[in-house]
Amino acid sequence: MKSTKMRWAYAAGAAVACAGILVTSSLVANAGARPTAQPAGQADAQAGAQPAALPAASSAPPTTPQVLGDVIKIGSGDWVLYGKEVDEKVLPKTHFGIMAGRRTSGGALTEDVMTNETSGSDRAPGFHAVQGSMHVNGRQTPTFGYYVGPAKKITGKAHGKKVTAGLATWSEDPSVHIFWFAPSVQGIGNLAAFDKAGRKLITGHSGIGVG
Repeated sequence: MKSTKMRWAYAAGAAVACAGILVTSSLVANAGARPTAQPAGQADAQAGAQPAALPAASSAPPTTPQVLGDVIKIGSGDWVLYGKEVDEKVLPKTHFGIMAGRRTSGGALTEDVMTNETSGSDRAPGFHAVQGSMHVNGRQTPTFGYYVGPAKKITGKAHGKKVTAGLATWSEDPSVHIFWFAPSVQGIGNLAAFDKAGRKLITGHSGIGVG
């Protein structure tokens, strides 16, 4: 398994200096080189694959990171999404984040990109911690984040075309819904969430960060 070095934006320096980072961007943990944003591509695919929950506990090696809840296989290559605890004094209202990683052939999980709420409560209604697609360790990551509330459908627009996200209820908290778009769908904006009756829900923090 490729060795990784996690880089947490909010842990790299004095708390005062970090505060400026926290209020302007999602927190990203990157294994390996610093990710760079890729140019927008053709939005020719939708991420409507049905999620498949994998048990959080597995026979993976001891180096497998601790996860909160089930690991979600998103149906795009070997990418998975899972929750991770956040415990930082500078983020008193943020207790978890969402990690994008991969399931290796040996069953272990990688830690590639993590995002979490940086302003207000991590369980306030609406969108949270939306991370845009990036090129990391030779792979294109999905755009992903989470929504708090009765969301049954999440959509966005990429280059004028409507795209629908994959959606899974987080096993740790049924009010939290993790969503993702296929890595091939880039340049996403105009996120919207809808309930089971098709009514549009509160937006929240729908901005999409990269890096």
